[in-house]
Amino acid sequence: MKIGHCGNLLGKVADMPADRDALVAEMRGFNRFYTCLVGLLDETLMQSAYTLVEARVLFELGHRPADVFAGPGGESGFLARAFHLDLAPAASALAGELQLPPAHLMRILRKFTAAGLIELRANPDDRRRRILSLTARGSAALATLQAAANRGLACLTAGLADDEAAELSEALKRITRLLGGAKDSADRRLMAVR
Repeated sequence: MKIGHCGNLLGKVADMPADRDALVAEMRGFNRFYTCLVGLLDETLMQSAYTLVEARVLFELGHRPADVFAGPGGESGFLARAFHLDLAPAASALAGELQLPPAHLMRILRKFTAAGLIELRANPDDRRRRILSLTARGSAALATLQAAANRGLACLTAGLADDEAAELSEALKRITRLLGGAKDSADRRLMAVR
């Protein structure tokens, strides 16, 4: 859960018992350890041309069905195509899911469009709607990023014995389960406050 998710819950965090303060400190320490360990503080991810946020956007676009967005009457005009104005609905929807500022995501989508990584085209079933998807070049870039990330994590865990690898796997599943439930609970509380 990102700090930004806490919204109005920050007041409740100040009333946390000391043992929870220790948990927060341990989690922050782990975050520093892990981001350093896997190189997330580097300017680009895995010696690629992409930042971590750009790689995440590319990943999201590659691992979802082609997103369909309502277009302003179907085929976009020359100026909309030239200035990528028809990406705005896509940026808005995806920004909400990724919790990124829409303007930042719009810049990433424009960069991806200019590099030929994504395309926005008319939906063959409904010409008034647009489909945002990776191009063949975008799919290749994503595959390269994923292969590099997989190699890096394989190297990181290569020295673990089988029982240690199983222990790490169980710990990751447990963290995901515990914090996934905490995130869902925090999201429900935020919705109740709004």
